[in-house]
Amino acid sequence: MAKKEKIKQEVEQASHVLAEIISWGFFPPLVATVFFIFLVFWYASDLSEGFSWLITVSPFLIFIPLIFFAISYKLGWISDIDLTERKERPAFLVVFVASLLILSVTLYVIRVPQKFFVYAFSGLIMTTIASIITLYWKISFHTAITSSVITAILVLGGLRFWPFIVLIPVIGWSRVLLGKHSVYQVTGGALLAVFITYAVFYLFGYRLFF
Repeated sequence: MAKKEKIKQEVEQASHVLAEIISWGFFPPLVATVFFIFLVFWYASDLSEGFSWLITVSPFLIFIPLIFFAISYKLGWISDIDLTERKERPAFLVVFVASLLILSVTLYVIRVPQKFFVYAFSGLIMTTIASIITLYWKISFHTAITSSVITAILVLGGLRFWPFIVLIPVIGWSRVLLGKHSVYQVTGGALLAVFITYAVFYLFGYRLFF
């Protein structure tokens, strides 16, 4: 009996460690930024143009949200990197949404390819709506951001990339296991992101092709 309890504890401990790794690996700003940088160089005509775009938008995509987050953490406005307390989310999300708005306008002004702009714009719309929801219900940004990125991958690259969908329940499992969200919150984040992201692409004339 004691041996079974020990095995159970070891499995639980291993599961917790794995969940932590997954949760950190798919930290929402990291996922969004990495995919954005990938699109920068995918759609740029050459490396020079890609770096030019990146330098132009980096303040809004990376530096402003990161600096505000660091200051908020230092001053005790937020207690942890996950913004676990729902009441701690509004100030950061206002700054993040404002940055995404400026980012989208900037991409439009510098005339990046439309597909690239639409991805950024869909991220703005999705994050804005999710931010409003989180004022009343702590929806999962981990599943929302990843689901938004995966939806964009499927629309832009085709359904041959469908295996990426497996990441969504895996990330949801990690958030629930760590006690950060309920099953409904991770599911809600995923469904919201898929619906909004695809709807924005659809309105601009981009569809999933089977």
